[in-house]
Amino acid sequence: MTAARGCFDYAATVRPEWIDYNGHMQDAYYGLVFSHAVDALQDAVGFDAAYRARTGCTIYLVEDHKRYLREVHEGDRLRVLTHVLGVDETRFHLRMTMLRGVEPVAIGEFLELHVAQRPKPHATPMLPGPRSRLEAARDAACSSGQAERFTPWLPPLGAPRGKGAAGGAAGR
Repeated sequence: MTAARGCFDYAATVRPEWIDYNGHMQDAYYGLVFSHAVDALQDAVGFDAAYRARTGCTIYLVEDHKRYLREVHEGDRLRVLTHVLGVDETRFHLRMTMLRGVEPVAIGEFLELHVAQRPKPHATPMLPGPRSRLEAARDAACSSGQAERFTPWLPPLGAPRGKGAAGGAAGR
């Protein structure tokens, strides 16, 4: 994964076992590719294996929304561009675009939660290092205009729950 100007870039190739009976990538594997991109982002900002071992903390996915735009096929090279839309003390909000070449094939929005594993899993504030890297990525994406072109499904972090930013229900 590389990070440039607030955008994290992850690459994957569609594997034969990801292909369904219709001859294209099964919907579940779009989620897998997005999940691997989140894992790479977490490592890039400092939520890596050493962090998890040292702090007993990890990241949980709280909510996600995906929109499938195009079919992809075995051997297609995919890129996932990830933008940080928001950060607060325990959560970060991501917008991801999956591309084949320059063509968007799926978009997703993800809300991640920083969790202490012991004594039982519970939300806990992020340490300053990873949080500041997420905030820097958010600020770089916003200043470049990249994030403004997207209307999120989820309300901004810190906003009351209820109606989503796009006018739909945001909660489950």
